Amino acid sequence: MNTELLVQTGLSEVQAKIYLYLIKHGQSTPTEIATGVGENRTTVYSAAEKLEGLGIISQKDKGKIAAYVPSHPSVLESIAEKRLRKVARQAKNLESNLPALINYYNEHQSTPGATTFYGREGVQMIYNKIVATGDTFYFVRSPYDEKAVPEDLEAHKKARVAAGIKAENISPSEFTSYTEKDEKMWGVTRTLLPPDNYDSPIEIDIFGDNVAFINYEKNGMSTLIESPEIADAMRQMFLFAKKYIRKATEQDELDKHTD
Repeated sequence: MNTELLVQTGLSEVQAKIYLYLIKHGQSTPTEIATGVGENRTTVYSAAEKLEGLGIISQKDKGKIAAYVPSHPSVLESIAEKRLRKVARQAKNLESNLPALINYYNEHQSTPGATTFYGREGVQMIYNKIVATGDTFYFVRSPYDEKAVPEDLEAHKKARVAAGIKAENISPSEFTSYTEKDEKMWGVTRTLLPPDNYDSPIEIDIFGDNVAFINYEKNGMSTLIESPEIADAMRQMFLFAKKYIRKATEQDELDKHTD
């Protein structure tokens, strides 16, 4: 019998050799084991202590000297099952915490470029960057933004106001909740789209040298692009769209429809 099978169950090479030695030779002292497996006593003591903790071997007295005896091999099956359950728990825990870890990595390690964040925490990061930038905030509102966390959105709007950040908004008129009073309160200038002109779950945010896309249909999965050139291009397109929409529609009538 070689040690390969035992190593596959999770034992070290030394632990496997000790267990097989005890099966073959029966009750043995650490000195006898060390001689038999070709290891020093310190290594054997350490490995035997771990094996005993797992229940694979146990101590017996051999006269006045402590000695070890092997447990039945069926104990290895129980140990393997415990390892599997532990690995399954670890995998589940990693799966639930991986988005937060990815967000943390992207926040601190990613170089400028495109970065994807996940979930509520990712959306909050976008909100915080908007406020930290301090520039006028341009955004195309999605009719799906009702899936945003209300308290996070409220806190974000208050933080924008406190920072003196003005906002310009293009919004589907049938979904907008902004009124003239809201515009003054939150510092938002809105341009309304006629019904059914924008039904995407994506909110587009333009601020400073950044463009962000928040997908409210996919648990707020957010992609942030850090590029002065792309941000400037998107800002120009936003302002062009705003000018065209206002020229092509009766904004006063749309305002009356939503206020």
